[in-house]
Amino acid sequence: MIDLVPKFEKRVRAFAIDTSGVMLFIILALPFAVESRYISIAISIGAFIGFYFFPHFLTPGQTFGKRIQKIKIVTIDGEPVKLWIVLLRDFLKVALSIATFGVYLVVSFFVMNEKTSRTIHDYIFKTKVVDLEKPQGKYNYMNKTESMRKRGL
Repeated sequence: MIDLVPKFEKRVRAFAIDTSGVMLFIILALPFAVESRYISIAISIGAFIGFYFFPHFLTPGQTFGKRIQKIKIVTIDGEPVKLWIVLLRDFLKVALSIATFGVYLVVSFFVMNEKTSRTIHDYIFKTKVVDLEKPQGKYNYMNKTESMRKRGL
C-alpha cells in the first residue's frame, strides 16, 4: 500500500479545526470567569482534552480535524500508531505551541518536507501523517456543469 502524503493545507486545516473548537469553548467559558476563575479554567482544560486528546481514544491517530480532512497519524512504517505515542506527540505539540506563543508551529511547518509531510514532532516520535483520500486526478470539476465536463471545459 502506498502512503499518500497530505498537502500542507490539509494539515493546517485539521489543526485549525481542532484549535477553533478549543477556542470556542474557552470563549464560551469567559462568562463563568466572573463567578469563578476555577470553573473557567476547568472548562478550558476540558476543551483542550476534548479536542486534542480524547478523539485519539475513539480513533487512534485522528482528531476531529484530522477526521474531517481525512488524514491520519501512523508510524514511520505505516503501521497504526500506539495510543501513548500519539498522546505524547500531541501533548508536546500543544505544550510547545503554548509555551512559545505559536512560534513553534511556524518553525515546525517551515521544517516540514513537502515530500514526506513530517514536522519536528513527527521526527521526534517517528510518526508521519498520511492522506486517506485518493487523489481526484489532474482536473478540478468544481463549479462545472455536466455538459461543460463532457466538452472538456
